[in-house]
Amino acid sequence: MKLVAYWEKSYRHKEGLNGVRAIYINNLMRTLAFSLGGLFSPLYIFLLGYEGHGLVAGLKVVILSIVIERAMVTLLALPVGKLVFRLGFKWSILLGSILLSIYFLLPAVFPRSLTLIVIMSLIASVQILVYWLARLSLMSLDGQRSHYGHDVSFMAITDRLVSILGPFVGGYLITRGGFSSMFAVVTGVSVISALPMFFIADHKITDGISLKGLLEFVKNKKNFHLNLAFLGQGVNNSIDGFFWVIYFYLVVKSFELLGGVTSINMALTILIVYLAGRMFDRQRASGRHDDKKTFTIATAWIALLTFIRPLFTTFLGFVGYDLVTSLSGPFWFIPYDSYLYSAGKRFESPLAFFTYREVVYSIGRFGVVLLLFFVLELIPAGLLWWVIFSLSALGILMANRMKRES
Repeated sequence: MKLVAYWEKSYRHKEGLNGVRAIYINNLMRTLAFSLGGLFSPLYIFLLGYEGHGLVAGLKVVILSIVIERAMVTLLALPVGKLVFRLGFKWSILLGSILLSIYFLLPAVFPRSLTLIVIMSLIASVQILVYWLARLSLMSLDGQRSHYGHDVSFMAITDRLVSILGPFVGGYLITRGGFSSMFAVVTGVSVISALPMFFIADHKITDGISLKGLLEFVKNKKNFHLNLAFLGQGVNNSIDGFFWVIYFYLVVKSFELLGGVTSINMALTILIVYLAGRMFDRQRASGRHDDKKTFTIATAWIALLTFIRPLFTTFLGFVGYDLVTSLSGPFWFIPYDSYLYSAGKRFESPLAFFTYREVVYSIGRFGVVLLLFFVLELIPAGLLWWVIFSLSALGILMANRMKRES
């Protein structure tokens, strides 16, 4: 009932639906799409090299897709940021949703090949920029500092609600009809996710995006903690979003089991997400910086859990480990995202802030996998996953600098 009451609060523009509310609905459908297909997309790419050529070849194909995607994001961030300024947030998020639909449609129509994966990576780079620059700016502008924990946790709760069956259904579709049938369903859901954006109010957007502004943002000592956190988050997300799923699959060897475990853990962590959001807002409002202490403890704990992943090599071990990680995660990502929105809100142009952030973040994402590309064959087989997950843990520790935005 409290969630319903929160939804009913009057954060509404006279001209249309508040941006945060529209993002709630858009995120609901977008998450459904990703719960069906996003979990398995890294495997779709990995298996192109893995089947017939082995583990290193499979990982190199994944690395290639990440490098292309994130290198293009880095190069296109400024011009696409200007495009978002001209289109406005509403039409940018709509365009991003359409590009996401095309991204998922391609593997449903065309056979898997290296050329297709390169094309998908290029489309993903534009989609990421158009959608996320607008979405992050909207959340920063329309959200309230005292409620960012609630905003983040509310979206995380809806994520989990729609994701309870998504991964399992996605795994079932792949097992029964192949990747094409799964991607076809995801495409339809992605199209529907764009509809709420027609109802939001137009926003007055401050531009301020320039190469000079980017260089000043990076060189400014006052932003050092932000840039270090962005790099760290990029490093962690690259490995967590791709290599963890691959490692999980290599152990369980089943799309349905992988999806089933994910679905169960999503359901079991809903209450924790709600409580973590409320606790963060209360701690931050107290002014005693208790939220910083909680975030620091959560950072150290999540980094440790990430580092020890290679210890778990059985299905039951994975189930227990993934549950502990899922229960711990909200105490880290809710503060991090809240601090991020707060940082964007205090800048004269949130759009410029998130554009510069995307550049630094993407350098972290493709930098760490580019390093792995050149050392993969030099690392002893028994240490490979330890090296990969230690880099992810290092990224999490770097992201702890975001606490200065408390």
